[in-house]
Amino acid sequence: MNSRLFLVLLLLCPFFLWSQEYGYTHYDSKDGLASSTVYCMTQDTQGFMWFGTEAGLTRFDGTHFRTFTLDDGLPDNEVIQLFADSKGRVWIAPFKKSICYYYKGKFYTSENDTLLQRIKVVNYVMRFAENDHGDVLLMEINKLHLVTAKNDIYTINDIHGEPLKNLSTVGRNPAGGFWIIEQNKLYEFNNRLFTQEKVLDYWSGYVAYAAVNENVIALRNSFTQNSLQSMSTGKIIRVPALQQQINFSIIDENQVSINSPWGALVYNINGPDSVLHFLPGVRVTGMQKDQEGNLWFTSMGQGIYRLNSAFVLNTKFQDYNISQQVLSFVRDGNSIVVGSDKNVIHWLDANTGKPGRKLGVDTMGINQSVVALYKNAAGNLIGGTATGILQYVPRIKWYDPLAHVTVKGFYPYKKDLVVITDRNIFRIDQLTLAIKDTIWQERATTVYAVNDTFYIGTLNGLYRLLPNGDKQWLGDRYAPFKLRIAAITRDAKQVMWVATFGGGLVAFKDEKIIAHIKQERGLASNICRTLFLQDNDLWVGTNKGLNKIRIDDTTYPLKKYTTGDGLVSDIINVVYVYNKKVFVGTPDGVTFFDEAKIASESRCDLRFIDISVGGKTYYPDLAPVVIPHKKNNLQFDYVGISYKSTGDIRYRYRLLGLDSTWYETRESFLSFPALPSGDYELQIQAINKFDVHSQLLVARFTVEKLLYENTWFRILAGLLFLAITVLVVLLIIRRIRRREQEKTAINRRIAELEQLSRKAQMNPHFIFNSLNSIQQYVMDSDLAGANKFISGFSRLIRQTLDFSSRPDISLEEELDYLTNYLEIEKTRLEHAFSWSVSINDAVDPAAYYIPPMILQPFVENSVRHGLRYLRDKNGKVTIIVKRAGNHLVCMVEDNGIGRKAAMRYKSISPINYQSKGLSLTADRIAMYNQVNVQQITMQIDDLEDEAGNALGTRVTINFPVV
Repeated sequence: MNSRLFLVLLLLCPFFLWSQEYGYTHYDSKDGLASSTVYCMTQDTQGFMWFGTEAGLTRFDGTHFRTFTLDDGLPDNEVIQLFADSKGRVWIAPFKKSICYYYKGKFYTSENDTLLQRIKVVNYVMRFAENDHGDVLLMEINKLHLVTAKNDIYTINDIHGEPLKNLSTVGRNPAGGFWIIEQNKLYEFNNRLFTQEKVLDYWSGYVAYAAVNENVIALRNSFTQNSLQSMSTGKIIRVPALQQQINFSIIDENQVSINSPWGALVYNINGPDSVLHFLPGVRVTGMQKDQEGNLWFTSMGQGIYRLNSAFVLNTKFQDYNISQQVLSFVRDGNSIVVGSDKNVIHWLDANTGKPGRKLGVDTMGINQSVVALYKNAAGNLIGGTATGILQYVPRIKWYDPLAHVTVKGFYPYKKDLVVITDRNIFRIDQLTLAIKDTIWQERATTVYAVNDTFYIGTLNGLYRLLPNGDKQWLGDRYAPFKLRIAAITRDAKQVMWVATFGGGLVAFKDEKIIAHIKQERGLASNICRTLFLQDNDLWVGTNKGLNKIRIDDTTYPLKKYTTGDGLVSDIINVVYVYNKKVFVGTPDGVTFFDEAKIASESRCDLRFIDISVGGKTYYPDLAPVVIPHKKNNLQFDYVGISYKSTGDIRYRYRLLGLDSTWYETRESFLSFPALPSGDYELQIQAINKFDVHSQLLVARFTVEKLLYENTWFRILAGLLFLAITVLVVLLIIRRIRRREQEKTAINRRIAELEQLSRKAQMNPHFIFNSLNSIQQYVMDSDLAGANKFISGFSRLIRQTLDFSSRPDISLEEELDYLTNYLEIEKTRLEHAFSWSVSINDAVDPAAYYIPPMILQPFVENSVRHGLRYLRDKNGKVTIIVKRAGNHLVCMVEDNGIGRKAAMRYKSISPINYQSKGLSLTADRIAMYNQVNVQQITMQIDDLEDEAGNALGTRVTINFPVV
């Protein structure tokens, strides 16, 4: 084939309406690139891609962009040349006449590096090269600078005494030196000696018109011709030159790219007629193959591109610059028929995917979609649209036998065709298209038949229609079948595969869900849109890419294809596979690829980006390995480099010394804000989209011990603790002994008080008066009264003796004791007063216990001092018992003369015997409160009217309820 004619046709391809295009991943300034005008690129030893732009230097790891400018140490923001050497240095030639390099997180310039201070750049550094020994050669237009592996600097100004005038390019020589093109001569430069190899057929000395390395030499021979020569075989091919070609890019040992304003033309020396045209219409400034095999392109004004795959081709159907959405496929012999949303069908070659003819679908002039296609036994195409069903008879025309039907899909059933619509499902004859019967009376999305049982997908889930007409909704038994159903198919093992719109993919067999594949297991998305089954491969189209699942393996391994692999869109409407040729219909056209060829090798490299310690960021190799405890705040920034994965990378990690369990994340950093002291080993591994694992990345470090964690400190602290413990034990023993002594003293005092209380409980005056009363009864011959009085008095004596030996008595016993006492006093005083006892209904006297005879002194005081001096005999003593919260309240109240008047009477006519009952009772209460947490409280109130006249006395005692 004539190369020039082929080139002309190739350049005109973009102007044809439909053509196959490659898929690219495009990055520009909105993605993080410093500028969309990119002059150069390189890849360093760690796998990072570097791009020189008009506004700074950008590093890319496949996930993150990082831009460096003057603020980071660059001598100039405009970078015109880049070169990465084997030592890990990235050499940078800025637009400013200088040179610098980036190494281990720092920029080195002539201001901070003695090596660069010895290189005197007069013009611009235009080219770089490195030989097998690690020597780096820098080329100006008329000067060479050799930087040896030992950092010796040699500047070369002439060849054999002739001044260098017009250097075009330099490159690596496989013999250990360099190739140099000066004017029209090729030299070998080795051990600082020049050897002329040959005179070149070189049209101009312009630096962009020549390129050389160990594999290829590319030259512009004339205005109309370029030559490409293999350095190993000597084979030369002549290819057309472009009037405005920008430069050459040597891709590998056989391929060279001619970069131009109309894209990049890639020639293979071994096949000169197989020209590949990339990025038509884009001003390409450079092309490079990375370590993973990806092809990268830099451009003027349009950023950078990465070719997703050379084996993935996209066809976009456009009508007046409006893309046609692809909705349906059907095979027609050696063609694949494509249904679009503009009432147009297209024919594609089934083996190459190349577009052929197209045909409009006449549907009464309405612009509708061809959502379904089927080829019947007669070889006619049947199309389903939003306005009806049409049949195309080859070489005749379309005709419209079924109008006013909104078709959603076709399903071949026996010798008929099942039509899914927005209102029902019905069955038609494949040949005549006559309606036979209606299967379903509601809207449906898809259908599949097993014998005579129909599985019907709807917006509300999955239904099963039995042969007898019974309808079963499977959503009430299986949760995934409540969701919208997108597609159904069945494999050779009778497993039914159901694609849901939001719940992933479900495998159903023998009334059981045997598998549920969702996004967590690698599915591109839970929103499934279409299915296609071929042998043991199930293709699943989603809204985020295409999956292929091996269904003959119970682990269901899957592959994922997205725009990062070359698909024209991630929204998959329909899939068709024929002889391993895959056709993918999307809103932006058709993607075609040969499955056997697209399966390419991938790699995944894991690198640390930065390590932060205590808020300070270090280059990974320079980070401290011993961390002071006060700076114990660490963050590790890392990245898995796999450009084909387009950021779809997950990581597994563990921190030995803290936990041996592996964890998984998609974040590209790990933070440890407060680790305990000790030795640690962080292990991280990256896994790319193709399940390729990176090498294990390890970081070892030690967090220093705190003062108290040191052995000597712990020994000292142990001894101190032991001494303090002994001291504390001694103090506790001493305190226990003292408390025991105090307790013994208190118990002794209580016993004494009890004895005094018993002695004082019934004072001699009361006993004397009681005996006088008995005598009076005898003298009056009132034997009955005497006996009654003696019985009550003797009972009181017995109770006193009984209660005095007990620590507590029931409230019932206390009240019985008081009523006996009051009755004796009332009899003795000739009924000079009355008494009453009031007990609240909520109080059971038998259930409450109080100290014995603690109320008697207050009752006695009311009788002796409160009621004794009343002029009338209307005295009254009232005892009230009630419950208030956690206390039992006992009140002794009288209507006597009050305490003030009683004190006056006492001073005028003192009582011969002074009762000690009240003071002893107060002491008893105080002793009780000393040994008990819950306290007994006592309150004495003087009752008065508004004029201040005494109305009596009230004593209130609150006993805690235990």
